[in-house]
Amino acid sequence: MRFWVALLSAMLILTVGSLWVYSSYEDQVGSIGPLFLPPVEHQGNTTSINYVIAHTPTSSLVEASCSGNGVVEVYDVITGEMVDKHTVYGHARYQFVLPQEGDYLVINNGTERLTCSFRFVKNYPTRAVQNALYLSGSAFALLLAFIVWRWVR
Repeated sequence: MRFWVALLSAMLILTVGSLWVYSSYEDQVGSIGPLFLPPVEHQGNTTSINYVIAHTPTSSLVEASCSGNGVVEVYDVITGEMVDKHTVYGHARYQFVLPQEGDYLVINNGTERLTCSFRFVKNYPTRAVQNALYLSGSAFALLLAFIVWRWVR
């Protein structure tokens, strides 16, 4: 019986502790910019790209505010996948999600200049961490139900 109590206590502490860690920095906001993003230049066989690299320690909700004319594209540096693409004419304010921790490349793939600011509105645990929390919480609940069932018998 001591084994089950120790195991349940450890799982409860792990689950609650993990949730507390993420809630402690969930609302810590940061910002990047204002940034000047010149357009991608194509001259013959060469392409000149001016870019900005942004880093996030976890999955984040980002609010972008851009002025000018162009196309803001955000790429995950590790996977090379496009995370977000927005066309801006005049002024645009929009939100997008950076799905995991890491570095992100921000470029203007339009034909005119842009000025953008990015504000990290909210931080979230990544999908892998969320799955681990759900799995440990579910295992804790099942073990607790099993012990209560055995204790009642």
